[in-house]
Amino acid sequence: MLLENFPWENQRDKIVIELTNPSVTIEGKNNDYLKCAVFFNQKYVLHYMDASQTLFTKSFLHLRDGYEYIKNYFLQAQFDTTQFKKENTWLQHNLKHFVTQDFNYLVTPKSIKNYLLSTSGMNFCLSVFFVILFFTKGVNSINVLALIVLLTVMFLVGGGLHLLVFFNYYRYVKDKILIMSKGNDTFYFGNVDNPLRYDKRNILQYTTIRSRGSRNQFSGFAIVEIAFKDGTVLKIPNLLVDYAALEQKLFEYRRVEVNKFPWLRP
Repeated sequence: MLLENFPWENQRDKIVIELTNPSVTIEGKNNDYLKCAVFFNQKYVLHYMDASQTLFTKSFLHLRDGYEYIKNYFLQAQFDTTQFKKENTWLQHNLKHFVTQDFNYLVTPKSIKNYLLSTSGMNFCLSVFFVILFFTKGVNSINVLALIVLLTVMFLVGGGLHLLVFFNYYRYVKDKILIMSKGNDTFYFGNVDNPLRYDKRNILQYTTIRSRGSRNQFSGFAIVEIAFKDGTVLKIPNLLVDYAALEQKLFEYRRVEVNKFPWLRP
């Protein structure tokens, strides 16, 4: 049986309990999913997600204790969650933790749009505000000095500096790809057509560089530098992959956090 042959104990080593953990996941005929995974205190857990993406969980001390529920998943027209705990995950996107994912990260028009909105959306709105203010006052009513000040302010807080950081990242990763999963020691990074192969077991440490602070206008930008024992250093800006997602894939290794302006120097 697949559940019996799965390397459960190996998966517990240094693991952080979360929905994305290694597991045996079953997709049902009702657009629902049942996932069996490791849990706290040497236990196991069944995660059930229905068609509306509502999440239910039930933990077990022994793997075989969950077999009856797995059997019912196939036999019942509607899976019975009476003995499961309903989880409050309305701010999460549960589906991504159940559907098989493509762990290929590269820059696309969609990812660029989402990145600019998340890192600079508010600043772009401020820029629009200043433009409207400029035309409301009238061109003739603003002297040259005031115009220079206005344009400077627009550049500093209206998204201009953000665009500089964005293009700094974009020039570096526009032709690159990262292929990395949490459960595989081998990963690839480099040119899209011919990325280089790396082994996580050779990692010395990784460093996350970002400007911390909720009021810091550059808090959305970040770089992860992966240092290897042979001196190789990979620099991966969060335009390619979110730094928190990358940290989860590297959680076994020593982490260093540096609070500074995340300018990428190739």
